Amino acid sequence: MTLMPEIIIIIIRAIIAFFLLFVMTRLMGKTQISQLNFFDYIIGITIGSTASTMATDIDTPAVSGATSILVWSGLAIAIDRLTLKNIIIRKITEGEPTVVIKNGKLMEKAMARANYDISELMIELRNKGIFELSQVEEAVLEPNGNLSVLPKSQYQPVTPQDLNLDTKYKGMPQILVVDGNIAHHRLSELNLTEDWLKQQLNNLGINDLSEVMVAQLDTTGKLYVDKKSDWQGWQ
Repeated sequence: MTLMPEIIIIIIRAIIAFFLLFVMTRLMGKTQISQLNFFDYIIGITIGSTASTMATDIDTPAVSGATSILVWSGLAIAIDRLTLKNIIIRKITEGEPTVVIKNGKLMEKAMARANYDISELMIELRNKGIFELSQVEEAVLEPNGNLSVLPKSQYQPVTPQDLNLDTKYKGMPQILVVDGNIAHHRLSELNLTEDWLKQQLNNLGINDLSEVMVAQLDTTGKLYVDKKSDWQGWQ
């Protein structure tokens, strides 16, 4: 086999593996990397490794790699569906949260079972701005490895509710322009028009959309605009 046909074969196999992997990952959901449990992590590595082999190892039939990806992905999707309905399967595949601190007291046996040492615990606590174990009401080691911490009430931030203060509604701001391009679907959702947007920009001294890096509208109707000239000044 000459070099050129071999390269063409690899390119074709790589394209097939890429789109097959893309489709299967979309079907498997949008779980963030930080939310993956150990089982999901292993599944992801295996499927990715199989796709890589399928793309580059021309001695292995492409159908074998594609079948393997489909089987692994199918099993992962099936197990995910089962975990939504079956607590026992969820415990097996995802594990359970482990309480590692209770009322400022370390749960040594629970930490040992989770293979979680005091150094790791203190690092996670410091990352959350807590330096004293006595300030912790409860700390839970989640199945994905994250540490959830509930500080004691006297160490929690004061909220408007604690002070009996009335608060105003503040929803999610909407980005209307990105890099000079109008997000028409967001304008429609807000019952606004392109002419309205351009008029608002004109009021701010902006006559060309290409000048806008980001335009964001908050729930009070205030439009925030960041111009490209400002952004480019930091390059």
